[in-house]
Amino acid sequence: FWSDCSFGSYNLLADLNMTSSIPVISIGSLLEPDNTSQEEAISLIGNACEEFGFFYIRDHGVSDSILQDFRDACTEFFNLPQEELQSIKRNQTNSRGYYNDELTKTKLDWKEGFDFGAQDGSLDLSGRDGENQWPNAEKIPKFESTMRVYFDTMEKLSIVLLSAIARSLNLPSDYFVPSFEGNHTSFLRLNHYPKCPKPDETMAVHHHTDAGALTILLQDDNVKSLQVLYKEEWMLIPPVPETFVINIGDMMQVWTNDKYKAPLHQVLASSSHERYSAPFFYNPGYSTDVQPLDGTGDPKYKIVNWGYFRAQRFAGDFANLGEETQISNFLIKQN
Repeated sequence: FWSDCSFGSYNLLADLNMTSSIPVISIGSLLEPDNTSQEEAISLIGNACEEFGFFYIRDHGVSDSILQDFRDACTEFFNLPQEELQSIKRNQTNSRGYYNDELTKTKLDWKEGFDFGAQDGSLDLSGRDGENQWPNAEKIPKFESTMRVYFDTMEKLSIVLLSAIARSLNLPSDYFVPSFEGNHTSFLRLNHYPKCPKPDETMAVHHHTDAGALTILLQDDNVKSLQVLYKEEWMLIPPVPETFVINIGDMMQVWTNDKYKAPLHQVLASSSHERYSAPFFYNPGYSTDVQPLDGTGDPKYKIVNWGYFRAQRFAGDFANLGEETQISNFLIKQN
């Protein structure tokens, strides 16, 4: 399956000896409400958010069967005929669906993808992001049900992680809940990166930060291509079996007033191996106004309305508008 796509002799890892610094954190204790040994995991998560903005989690409670069914469904989806995929292609007014023409920082990515997500907390509502489009059930019968199960699983895992992040900031565990519960606008993305004939001339995904609160990424088991910028050097985030990769998004950066910064990351293209991945973006409700928390010092950011910010970012993904809206546009100019 996905693990068949190894880079083999790919040796970037040997050139980036910092890679092993990204922590692999067991969150098993966080899945047990009455467990009294959660403080270690919370401390490790807080340190990782502050130092890297990236970390791995293991002992996450997601079953092998859910993961296998999801991976099989992803592969089956991208094997559909192109005419079937084009029939559910997203457009300027609907961010949900298939695409093979996404821009990152105004540059075309070497990938194809499929997005679906929640509006006001539900996969069955339409709204600012349009509405979910599903492939013909006669062509791929179990796809929608499998996606819904995985989405629900990622949502529950995100709640656990957001609670841990709140506690790492010495906040109540449910501090962020009002911004998400019943009104979140999270979405799941299926990525397929085909072989690229000229990988030195493009990127599978150009450098960017994630716009929302946090991201849960399921990687290929063996393909090494995700990189994060750390201390002005690109550091590889290789796949680690039985883990997810977690990273902080722009909204958490604003909430924490730069204590937890959203890391710049990118994905390398390959001429010899295709790759799959699936990020789940945990996003607040459209009406949420995000601003630096009390007690974090002088605010570095103006209030960011999530609905507005999300709309601007999608507009830049869909078409070249010259310069994409970034969180830096909301910085308060310091005297």
